[in-house]
Amino acid sequence: MAHCTGCDGRMYFAARKGYAYGDYVCRATARGEDCPAAAAMRSDWLEAYVLDEYCRMTGENDASRERLLVQGVRVTVAKGRPGGGPARYAGPDVSRLTFTLGQRKHVRQTG
Repeated sequence: MAHCTGCDGRMYFAARKGYAYGDYVCRATARGEDCPAAAAMRSDWLEAYVLDEYCRMTGENDASRERLLVQGVRVTVAKGRPGGGPARYAGPDVSRLTFTLGQRKHVRQTG
């Protein structure tokens, strides 16, 4: 359900050795394609964002991966900025994310 904004391709989970979380990453090169702006995001942040947005939009308290897929959940992730200092550890930059439920598209406003 996670897609790269740069190429619209699926993002895949990549484990991080020694960490409890991994990353969702653009895999355009694995498909033999070039992505002009390959995106990546920590898995725990992206998974929490998807569940929070889904629950907020539907009023449900929880959802399984299967439920999210059946409901047509899709999130696109734009390429982030390099660096960022300590603020980058505070959580995801939601301005990089677009959440879609079925055909309804929602961009969360920050600030």
